[in-house]
Amino acid sequence: MTEKIDVFEAAAAGSLESIKTLGRVHLEAKNDRGWTPLMFAARFGHAGVLEYLLSEAKVDPNVVNKDGKTAADLAELWGAAEAVEVLSRLAPSAKKATVATPAPAPVPAGSGASSSSNIADWWKKRTIHEIKPLHFSGSIINRLSFLRTDKEYLQESVQAPSTRFILFQDHGVLFKSTTKHLAYASHNDIKDLIGPDPLNNLPEGLVLVFLGADEASSPEPGDSHAEILVKGRRGIGYWALDLSAKTPLATPALKASIEQFVNTYTEMRPATFGLSLSESGLVSQARSVVDWNKRNQFCAGCGRKSLSLEGGHKRTCPPAVLSEEDGKEVESDCLAHRGVQNFTYPRTDPVVITCVISRDGERVLLGRQAAWPKGTYSCLAGFVEPGESLEEAARREVKEESGIHVGHVMYHSSQPWPFPNTLMVGCHAEAISEDINIALEDQELEDARWFTRTEILEALKGSRSATFGKPVEPGVLRLPPGTAIAHVILRAWATGEGEVPQPRM
Repeated sequence: MTEKIDVFEAAAAGSLESIKTLGRVHLEAKNDRGWTPLMFAARFGHAGVLEYLLSEAKVDPNVVNKDGKTAADLAELWGAAEAVEVLSRLAPSAKKATVATPAPAPVPAGSGASSSSNIADWWKKRTIHEIKPLHFSGSIINRLSFLRTDKEYLQESVQAPSTRFILFQDHGVLFKSTTKHLAYASHNDIKDLIGPDPLNNLPEGLVLVFLGADEASSPEPGDSHAEILVKGRRGIGYWALDLSAKTPLATPALKASIEQFVNTYTEMRPATFGLSLSESGLVSQARSVVDWNKRNQFCAGCGRKSLSLEGGHKRTCPPAVLSEEDGKEVESDCLAHRGVQNFTYPRTDPVVITCVISRDGERVLLGRQAAWPKGTYSCLAGFVEPGESLEEAARREVKEESGIHVGHVMYHSSQPWPFPNTLMVGCHAEAISEDINIALEDQELEDARWFTRTEILEALKGSRSATFGKPVEPGVLRLPPGTAIAHVILRAWATGEGEVPQPRM
């Protein structure tokens, strides 16, 4: 029995012998995306198959798929030089598509289409200059990750008189009263709370995390702490301490330990948006690692209480447990100890946020959620899923939320977003369709629309130093404030300037 040949797979694989066994009805067939065998051969650069289909089978080179593209378009798009040559020679009069329509399979970035891409041209022509780091990414401390396994260093650091502790409670961080600065505790302030050996025996309910040291801003000569060294290294140590203990016995102690501070616990949002860059970076790191520790206090393999290691940057399942029979320690039978999966590390959840630019380069796509203040719009964003590239995530999220199909995607910059542990990845992308449909899939947005460059430039003037959520006049467009990456990537497009955050270390 003769095996059935899939004409599309044969064309994509360049199997000329299989193609030659098929009749015209197969060679001119279309799949559900409107692709023909000629298109598959062009896409994958099979010159021999193209020669046969055009010169002998006489298939029509002017057929377009649901993307609005011909075989010649696809060969050029995917950089298949030999295919382009064959199509130019054997079908010189073949028309090229001029109008792009919505496509189930958008054009991948880096596909060789830069010669016909407006966003790629804009990217090349940008005036690049450095701007200050984005909010929550301006920390000046050295994280000293290589010292997290050095218990002697950590013990000295946590007890040093110059060390500063950032205090958290529930969802709040401790501020100095009536100021826009963090309130720091010293070891002397909290020593009765954390005990004499906090690295090995931290009281139940507390979370302690080593952040690093500010080696660039050591105390000036003459300062009482100027000569304090931690294992030969100068620098002010920084730690985070979370006081959100829930046990009845711990609660009175927590209250007693902080009553001496004339400070206020303030919700992270919006208070932290007013912090300096260096303090915003500290809070970002501290909040994210503290939150991770609080959420991962039990082993995923056996449910036992896990142990904190490396200054709060690693957790592990206990290697030994108490026997239920005689109360003696025995080796744990937890699955986590079979292999290298017995450790867990702080997680960061990537979110791609995309400034979608129209094909003419003069408009951007923005959306709004119903919970936002009236008039507030922002770039479309969503979490990157497992097994998905940033470019794929950008295309998927934009399509799901707005119905718009996206081609080229280009990275701009990123921003930590400690609510609780997100990394916002800012991109610019080129739309290959125009018609918005927010009810097509996700239905997350209340509205989405195209805005002109003039509208964005005018809105940017009023949002640079504003707080997200502040009411605006009816009909006035409100954008995210200058502390948000959405503001930065919109401004980069609207002004034509490729702003790149400068390094701090």
